[in-house]
Amino acid sequence: MNSQELLDPERSMWDFIAVELRRQRTMRRVSGAQLARMIGRDRSIVSRIESGKIPMQLEHAEIIDRAWDLNFLFTRLVRFAKERKDDEWRLGDLAEQEARATRIRMWEIGLVPGLLQTPAYARTVFSVGLVRDLDKAVETRLARQAAVFDKENPAEISVYLNWVVLMQPVGSPEVMREQLTRLLDVGRLSHVNVRVVEREAGVHVGYDGSLELLTVDARELAYADAPHGGGLVIDPKEVEDFQVRYDRIGHIAAPVGPSRAMIEAALETYT
Repeated sequence: MNSQELLDPERSMWDFIAVELRRQRTMRRVSGAQLARMIGRDRSIVSRIESGKIPMQLEHAEIIDRAWDLNFLFTRLVRFAKERKDDEWRLGDLAEQEARATRIRMWEIGLVPGLLQTPAYARTVFSVGLVRDLDKAVETRLARQAAVFDKENPAEISVYLNWVVLMQPVGSPEVMREQLTRLLDVGRLSHVNVRVVEREAGVHVGYDGSLELLTVDARELAYADAPHGGGLVIDPKEVEDFQVRYDRIGHIAAPVGPSRAMIEAALETYT
């Protein structure tokens, strides 16, 4: 089954745009290379748009509409798709994308990221929110972790933690000891690195909020956290903004060795 057959135009506006672009191009007997030259991009960009791997950019939609005299067809479709927050562009939820990802990068301000939480730590976090069924919430979180860590070829994972994560008590000292030990154990895995941004770094771009970057099917996605539920970000320009933020945090994060020493030192405080 090819990537075009996986698209669902009835469910996703972005899928509809991908299918319609191929239809319009084929009808005009325009090759992918010719269309790429028309919009000033590489042939692979056209292929990725038509296969649903990346969304069409508004500037490209405008060029195509003018060249093919489409009376703003793609311009309107792209604008409408961008406004439809409920259209997840075949993405499903965050857990689904984490399970499929080949690379995961996370930054967390105040808590251990969900993918690295122990059951007791997760239960404590859920207990202070509006979660009604704690058992189910913890079970779901553990399943999310298993989907990432237990697969045959696990993703490359990079985690930046704010120093507050180590010093902010979540539950009892026993819960914190178990959680920090978990961080140390995960950090020993060859495909995982955990680094800490020290208190001395002061205020920095990371305080704009926690974030997650994922590489899924050769496309880059971002996840922006929010009080009432975060959202997946697919627009390349918006994703790039998250990548720049993540890189800047990395510039000030301590190396893996010193970070590990900080986690070990924090562990000793929970007696």
